[in-house]
Amino acid sequence: MERIQIMPFLKRFIIYLTVLFIVWIPFGGKYFASSVVIVDLENFILFYLPLNFIPFMSLILASALEKRKTIRILMIGLGLTVVFNLITIYLQIVFLAYQEQLLYIYAIGRIAFPFLLWLTFTHEMIFDSKLTIESRKKE
Repeated sequence: MERIQIMPFLKRFIIYLTVLFIVWIPFGGKYFASSVVIVDLENFILFYLPLNFIPFMSLILASALEKRKTIRILMIGLGLTVVFNLITIYLQIVFLAYQEQLLYIYAIGRIAFPFLLWLTFTHEMIFDSKLTIESRKKE
């Protein structure tokens, strides 16, 4: 497995992220006008889920993995993203008295979750000490 080259990766990530959000805007853009979005199935699929899954999808696509591996990771990531969002919504309903604090945690999680999920699947491309040692030996 090849190490990620940071600048080409960042360029691909920004392109994928931009294109995917532009594609999403006709479906989810209406949510930017409201500060509170009621949780129902339509809003879950069109608002809550894409805010986590689009950045994750962009990170995975920018990583330039094998096609089969990319599809497998995206399917697993989609499942984990659904679970993450459902748990967050469930906690906000069950612990109604702490809903505001949970909303802050969710906001942080919304940003961190896609990145941490991507890191989980691609850590060997970033942190593999064997690749690092071999790269230094070649230099």
